[in-house]
Amino acid sequence: MRAPAQTYRIQDLLTLAEKRSQVLSEALLAGEPDRVAVASSDVHQVVQVLSDQMQQAQQRATIDGSSALRLRRLGQHLVQQREACLRHSAVVDRSLNSLLPASRTSTYGGGNTPYGQQARRSGAFKLIAA
Repeated sequence: MRAPAQTYRIQDLLTLAEKRSQVLSEALLAGEPDRVAVASSDVHQVVQVLSDQMQQAQQRATIDGSSALRLRRLGQHLVQQREACLRHSAVVDRSLNSLLPASRTSTYGGGNTPYGQQARRSGAFKLIAA
């Protein structure tokens, strides 16, 4: 009789993860970074517990088809949210670089080390003619 309780727990966790994922989607659409941070933390916590429960259920072979389907849909939705966050992050980075060009870091050192300094002229050759 233990398997149905385990499946029911997974169903509850899936429902909670779907609800929190929806809250995250709403926060992303609203463009409110504070809500996005809180909602993404909530989703992370639920998905971590869900992952642990799914691993235990998989070892006991108690995962039903509907749970697996819901889990796939949730995974696809989270991938879409991740891509949306990455796109938004790229837009913010481009905007920041256009507003504050000094915020860009150079690939090589800024001259603080001997390897990062520009080459110096020795003064021996003032003019090169071919």
